[in-house]
Amino acid sequence: MTGIQRMSEDHVADRWEIHDLTNAYADAVDEHDWRRFEALFTKDARIDYREAGGIAGTPAELAAWMPQAMRAFTWSLHSMSTHTVCFDDATTARGTLHVLARHGVDFEGAEELMDVGAIYQDLYVRTDGGWRFRQRIERTKYIVGGRFADLVRKAAENGR
Repeated sequence: MTGIQRMSEDHVADRWEIHDLTNAYADAVDEHDWRRFEALFTKDARIDYREAGGIAGTPAELAAWMPQAMRAFTWSLHSMSTHTVCFDDATTARGTLHVLARHGVDFEGAEELMDVGAIYQDLYVRTDGGWRFRQRIERTKYIVGGRFADLVRKAAENGR
């Protein structure tokens, strides 16, 4: 994404709705609300977490996988920033979003922190129910923390 796109008043409102969508995603993941998580995507959306050691699939597949994947963490906080949105037309847009996902881990009796820094590459679509994700790809930049983070990072590197 390059340059700055001049937006109509309608797109300003759309941009805020897309911004709320990305925050709802962070809240759903942090609250382990997988039904809400799935509802933020179109049914045919594609989600790809493979660079962080996860899987790729449909919202239903990811919503079924997430409880087991997130069970390793005692808590998580997703902080979103540097959000860009470019509208292709009145019903579709593309965006990137920086994420810092901080996780608490109880690993072999020791409390650790694990941070994942990534950029989400998103496709958004306007539906009758508002804006939804049509695609989310996580481009992981780093995984740091204690011994648990080392295991996750090595597994993610081996999966690439």
